[in-house]
Amino acid sequence: MSIKKKLEAKLTYEKRKAALACAMNEIMPEDGAKKTQTELAEELGMSRMGLYRWRTQDPVFIEYMGLLADEMLASHQAEVYGVLLRAMRGKQPSMKAVELYTKLIGKLADRQIITDNTSDNQTIGDINAITAEIDRVLKEE
Repeated sequence: MSIKKKLEAKLTYEKRKAALACAMNEIMPEDGAKKTQTELAEELGMSRMGLYRWRTQDPVFIEYMGLLADEMLASHQAEVYGVLLRAMRGKQPSMKAVELYTKLIGKLADRQIITDNTSDNQTIGDINAITAEIDRVLKEE
């Protein structure tokens, strides 16, 4: 069973409908203007605070709404790639677009290498000696 189906099974029809309305309002608002939470709640036939609680305190609702938003964005993938290519091919190619493209295709990755140079061979006596030396230096200052 897909994750979406599992989430849907845990949500009431009202919550699924509200999650879709909230995601649509954020990603693809009608006429380009987002509705207020009050307007959205009124359309759904519920209180603004009830909708707020679902959006901020119900983990299943939040995950489902995010999944719906992911699906909506995925439907615009080709459009995004077109914009990216136009930014790279323009009269003044965007280096940020080139960087994004190379990351997207896996040829460039942000990497951090963390090296642990500490030794596990220190004894309590060694640590106490270092601490005593630090205390002595601090007292001299």
